[in-house]
Amino acid sequence: MDEKKILIVDDEDTIRDVLDQAFSKAGYCVRLAAGAEEALKVLGKEYIPVIFVDIGLETMNGFELCRHIRKDIPHAHIYALSGNAELFSPHKTRGAGFDDCFTKPVSLKTLYKVAKDSFEKIQRLTYKPLA
Repeated sequence: MDEKKILIVDDEDTIRDVLDQAFSKAGYCVRLAAGAEEALKVLGKEYIPVIFVDIGLETMNGFELCRHIRKDIPHAHIYALSGNAELFSPHKTRGAGFDDCFTKPVSLKTLYKVAKDSFEKIQRLTYKPLA
């Protein structure tokens, strides 16, 4: 896997910009979406295995978006982000298909580790040893 692609879906410009700069600086190829519909268009054009989704999106919330993504990309690593911890419980986020959830503000160190661990797992699952 040459490019390590990440999709950030958040309706807050500041959050998207900070995460874009941080992940880009760390060597990831970052795509951005301000809402669920935009995210689905991006995912319709290219495969992105690691996705961070804001729960409180307009028109289609993060739970609905996660369910849509899971149908088309069942092995994606999808993480919920929310500024309001009451919006989700581990049971509810896992039920929607999220791999984990984080309350904003979340440290970049935590998100870097999540991304790194996700790509390491993807690499292990796709590695085919020579026979």
